[in-house]
Amino acid sequence: MIRIPFARYAVVSLVAGAITVGVAAAQTAPRPTAPSTTPPAQTTPPAPAPASAPAVVVPFPADARVGFVNMQLVVSQSALGKAGQDQMKALDTKKTGELTALNKAIQQLQQEISTGSGVLSSAILTQKNQELDRKQREMQFAQEQARSDLQTLQDQLLEEFSKKVLPIVEQIRAEKNLWVVFGLGEGTGIAAVHPGLDLTTDIVKRLDASK
Repeated sequence: MIRIPFARYAVVSLVAGAITVGVAAAQTAPRPTAPSTTPPAQTTPPAPAPASAPAVVVPFPADARVGFVNMQLVVSQSALGKAGQDQMKALDTKKTGELTALNKAIQQLQQEISTGSGVLSSAILTQKNQELDRKQREMQFAQEQARSDLQTLQDQLLEEFSKKVLPIVEQIRAEKNLWVVFGLGEGTGIAAVHPGLDLTTDIVKRLDASK
């Protein structure tokens, strides 16, 4: 069986690129604003947008011996890819929430130490500084653990994705009697290609039907 040498690298890069991971720094929620008491102005409903022309499907050339797949579209359009992105985002949201809570506790302690200088006893200040040091170490560990957990999940999703996608790519390659299937995307070195050689839609359909 012919292996597709680009595929695993493409999946690694594209899964990582498609999902934005925001655990490097905890984000604080913006302060809510008071609702406006001014009644909304009457506006004229916008005119409906003109219907776009249907996409033209270019048939696969009968004499073709090569094809290509846009792996990023397979990730973003397939049910499997979307499920993986949802799992990554859910874990990212959980870890970001944990880091936000830790960050808030650290800021609170820093504020207490700052305002309590010269007011609180040296014993209490020492205790608060020790607690702050402990919280800061806890924060550093939590950040490292979050990155590790996200990387572990990404690796698991990548393995599952590769096991299901690559056999489908090989199956279509064999059916069409192709010599090779290229990955089309950034860094591939492919400047132009016949649109009919695009196997992406076929791969997404078979991937979704393989459940």
